Amino acid sequence: MSKIRRNDKNELNTLNLSKLNGENQKSAESSLAKKSIWTKLKNPSNWWMIAVIAFLALGAMGAGLKYLDDDAQREIARRANNKGSLNDRQDQSFLNKVNPFLPTPTPTPTPQLSKEYIYAGSRLLAVEDKNATSAPPADLAIWRPDTANNTGTWWVMGGQNSQQVTVQWGNSTDKTVPGDYDGDGKTDFSVWRPSTGIWYIINSGGGGGQFNFGQTGDLPAQADFDGDGRTDAAVYRPSTGTWYILKSSDGQVITQQWGLASDNPAPADYDGDGKADIAVWRSSTTAFYSLNSSNGALQTPTLGQSGEPVSGDYDGDGKANFAVKSGNSWVILNSAYTQTQTITWQSSGDIPVQNDYDGDGKMDIAVWHSATGTWYIRNSSDNSTRTVQWGILGDFPVPAFYRR
Repeated sequence: MSKIRRNDKNELNTLNLSKLNGENQKSAESSLAKKSIWTKLKNPSNWWMIAVIAFLALGAMGAGLKYLDDDAQREIARRANNKGSLNDRQDQSFLNKVNPFLPTPTPTPTPQLSKEYIYAGSRLLAVEDKNATSAPPADLAIWRPDTANNTGTWWVMGGQNSQQVTVQWGNSTDKTVPGDYDGDGKTDFSVWRPSTGIWYIINSGGGGGQFNFGQTGDLPAQADFDGDGRTDAAVYRPSTGTWYILKSSDGQVITQQWGLASDNPAPADYDGDGKADIAVWRSSTTAFYSLNSSNGALQTPTLGQSGEPVSGDYDGDGKANFAVKSGNSWVILNSAYTQTQTITWQSSGDIPVQNDYDGDGKMDIAVWHSATGTWYIRNSSDNSTRTVQWGILGDFPVPAFYRR
């Protein structure tokens, strides 16, 4: 019995030794493998293989990043073509949702209005389709000559985003020529002296000056003829039917023979290119004669009634409409030149003061009753009537975008 137990014990020891030898062998083999790998890594003859593997790994990573970047650019272009937000996360793949090259969500920006107001002197010419903030309504204003003291004073009523202002500027015999001569979006106080042909300007941004341009007998016809956002000094010489324009963009003088002695200058942006067109109104033929600044084409629309020119953008399409005030009737031709609209407004002796008084980007029919100094404005936004007393007999109405 004891012999048998000794044999079992020997067998157990043999098994344990065998197991221990197996584990030692595996440990030895693992250690040998690690030493073998490290030996290979330290062997300079194997470095080329390591470099190839590293190059392939980096290439694969670079290709992946390049794909993500290209995919992001395609997604951005797709959203732009669809007029969507660059941060729109709807209707896109999982890859686009996790793509680090796509812009992160940001607050939706405030949409910009697509209107830029262009005017010549005191009157709105057109509304261009550009990204610009909305302009406030035109200010009611008058210029009061004082013959006793040989002075002239500007009285701006003020209103939305504009303060009431009184400025003495000019002599009693001067002609008012309001316009934005410094290009800051505000009308400058300015006069033209017929006796000397000198322009006197106070820039709204500060400073100003004077210069000679024109002669006795000329008619001031200032407007933005070169489209640089600044009013250009200009005169029409009835004696020769010649226009003289001093371009604010480069200081060059344009000379253009266009019109008869009996014509009235009526520059405005009739073709919608952002530049005022040379044009005259011939009451004897009830027709306008205009040269497009965009292509030099001649336009000769007939309105069928005599009167005084009151052109402007009455429909807000970016082009000035040919229009005339005949008595108390306003005859306005649409931009397609297919039909006219006639609107009766106040009395025949009233002075036309058309401008954008409700800030909707359209010219409003308006008159100033000189006997009482009362303004009668027909708002184009809702056809309501605005009545304001501002001025006295002997004043000259000069509404514009003073924005003081």
